[in-house]
Amino acid sequence: MKSDPNSVHTSFSTLRDMMGDPSELAVRKSIPRLDKHCREFIRRSPFVCIGTSNGEGKADVSPKGDPPGFVQVLDDQTLFIPDRPGNNRLDSMSNLVMNPAIA
Repeated sequence: MKSDPNSVHTSFSTLRDMMGDPSELAVRKSIPRLDKHCREFIRRSPFVCIGTSNGEGKADVSPKGDPPGFVQVLDDQTLFIPDRPGNNRLDSMSNLVMNPAIA
């Protein structure tokens, strides 16, 4: 299927027809828990982005950085990301009060 850069695709089947199926490796990349590779990557990372959205669904991404190891893995589903002094807008914190989903 030839792609028209001026068209908007609104169905999953149209997107899948246009793009094709993902590889088996791509399908398997999503895992339900943090494995040893994830934990090591997080341990070495000096930077993380926190994605939240407010009660109306408006999204926000907040960058956080510190020396590697500032994000702690508490268990295979929970990260501890320390709060640091910043601009005091409290975007992520306010969003989490309205909507506990975080990415």
